Amino acid sequence: MKKVLHLTLFLALVAAIAGGALAFANSLTAPIVAANALAAEKENLALIFPDASDDDFKEIAVKDSETIEKIFQVAGKGTVFKLQVSGYKEGTSFMVALDDQAKIIDYVVISNGDTQGIGTKVADASFHDALVGKNAEDELDIIAGATVSSKPVVDGIHEAGKYLLENLK
Repeated sequence: MKKVLHLTLFLALVAAIAGGALAFANSLTAPIVAANALAAEKENLALIFPDASDDDFKEIAVKDSETIEKIFQVAGKGTVFKLQVSGYKEGTSFMVALDDQAKIIDYVVISNGDTQGIGTKVADASFHDALVGKNAEDELDIIAGATVSSKPVVDGIHEAGKYLLENLK
């Protein structure tokens, strides 16, 4: 019985030391991880507004949305929404830039985990070109044969347009 108690205390002590070491390591690396994430975010934003400086992007808090991950207002240019939508497999992560009237300025796919050749059509130039210039609240075309992938993207753009007009005007 005494041996079990000693082993239990020894295990508890080792676990506490290991947990403390992990917490310390996390506190040291958290700022670096956050800075790298922000740098990656700014690279994606630069795809939409390459001539904007880092200071032009202002992150806005997102309220009540499962699809909209982040919102950035870009001084004098528009608003960029980062969205994650479901699809046939893994879904699509993308950014859509809207002007003050919810007109689509640009659309950039960050990642797409859907079926190659079908679901990945949401990243094609033809889908991009069909979106740019249209109002986010209007009816947007979905891709025939890739409905499960393109409809959530279109629905996400509709949500971004509605969010812009209801919350950011």
